[in-house]
Amino acid sequence: MSSSAPSARPQGTEKKGTGALLRVLNWIEWVGNKLPDPFWLFLMLAGIVILLSWILSSVGLSAVNPATGETVAVTNLLAPDGLRKIVAEAVTNFVEFPPLGLVVVILLGVAVAEQSGMLSAALRGSVARVGPKWLRSCSRSPASPVPSPRTPCTWC
Repeated sequence: MSSSAPSARPQGTEKKGTGALLRVLNWIEWVGNKLPDPFWLFLMLAGIVILLSWILSSVGLSAVNPATGETVAVTNLLAPDGLRKIVAEAVTNFVEFPPLGLVVVILLGVAVAEQSGMLSAALRGSVARVGPKWLRSCSRSPASPVPSPRTPCTWC
């Protein structure tokens, strides 16, 4: 009796006779599914940046700004002055980041349209006008880029 070792991949995700590209894409998908939520990724990366600032400032790392020729030293974000800087400049960083305003306005518009039923009505209306022969290909193309808060991505 031979027993096979349990696979780390979920059952049914391995395909036999696939090409190298498909195997690589399946592996990328498998690894991507292991990642935590974006919120936790953001917090982890912020923590890594704060720790790196502490390490690199204690080493005394600095760089020269090519525009001004001024030497810029790494700021320790774990020091009391660094923590004050993080808290005091957080709002300014968010307000002065140009794409953020557009993203917030779009998210508010999509949320209102979804909660009012406008998005579902628009999708039903666009699909109802198409005959069954063209329903699969033609109706999905213009309807698929419409984002929905219920799905993790736009084209899901």
